[in-house]
Amino acid sequence: MSNQQKLSAAKNEIAAFSDMYNRMLKQCFEKCVEHYHDSELSLGENTCIDRCVGKYTETQAKVGEVMSKVTAQMQPAQSPLG
Repeated sequence: MSNQQKLSAAKNEIAAFSDMYNRMLKQCFEKCVEHYHDSELSLGENTCIDRCVGKYTETQAKVGEVMSKVTAQMQPAQSPLG
């Protein structure tokens, strides 16, 4: 893999992580934060956010594992170019 390909892969990974983080932030905030005008989160909001983030990251990890397995299974099936 060339340096350009490595750089492109790294940029794609950063973009994917950033997208996942922003979606998680939006979903958990909308679900858990009731009073935006308060200066601090309530105990219930903190608990909700902790659970929401935990479930979201756990789900993303499971999806990543499945995608890796599927990709690995597809690699041998692809014919070499050339």
